[in-house]
Amino acid sequence: MDVQLLEDIGLTKVQAVAYKALIDTGAQSAPALASAIGESRTNGYKILDKLVGIGLAVKEASGGKFKYAATSPVALDQLVKQQAEAVRQKERRLNTELPHLVDYYSAHSEQPGIRFYQGEEGLREMFYDQTRGKDPVYFIRSREGIRHFGNQEAHRLRNLFPAKGIVRYGIIQDIDPPEALPEDRMPVAESDKLMLLNRTWINAEDYDEPVEWVAYGDKLAIISFGEEVMGTVIQSTQIATAFRKLYTLLDSSIRARPNYAELPKHGLYTRVPISKRRKRGL
Repeated sequence: MDVQLLEDIGLTKVQAVAYKALIDTGAQSAPALASAIGESRTNGYKILDKLVGIGLAVKEASGGKFKYAATSPVALDQLVKQQAEAVRQKERRLNTELPHLVDYYSAHSEQPGIRFYQGEEGLREMFYDQTRGKDPVYFIRSREGIRHFGNQEAHRLRNLFPAKGIVRYGIIQDIDPPEALPEDRMPVAESDKLMLLNRTWINAEDYDEPVEWVAYGDKLAIISFGEEVMGTVIQSTQIATAFRKLYTLLDSSIRARPNYAELPKHGLYTRVPISKRRKRGL
């Protein structure tokens, strides 16, 4: 039996040696096995009790004494599953606590904290992170975000913000709204009041890059909707503040355009906010 394989699976070296020895010699008392593998009697009991605990040995009464016998290595399958679940629990806890750890780090360091996200779950986590505080959100929308999520999911994510009382400021393309039933549409200006959204309109061709920018609190999020969706969150008060100032400059420049008052020409309607739909019973 390959002792190294047993170690790679999750046993300690001494546990792997003890398990192999039990298979090779048959049932043994703790003192006898401890002597065979070069361990003290006390350690022998501890090692064997651990093997019993993970299902690789059984403790049997024999002549008023106890002996230990090896069981089938099939028990290793359960051990690996337990280890995998322990890793998943650590990962879930880390995902919950990491923003607080990064906050603590940023508060005591001038270097920005940076987190990277990938895939659907990572992207949703970026949106959820934006709703954990009460700070206003400033964003430049990418049309690819709607295409990526689909109208239904994009609408659900947008509604997370007014549900938490979070005000948003967005530079948004004037595009035709997604198709919806007449009873599930309303004028965009009326919807924006319910959604706590302050829009600055731009023409569809003014910004058509597949990259979305979002500043909230002391963070700047950058989402790239390429072949593989990737997101980066930079936690830095200086960087987030700089983006908000750039946003303000861009916003005032856009609104100063001669024909700005004519917008929107296409995005006149939008879907009814979830809070409004519930009142309507839709």
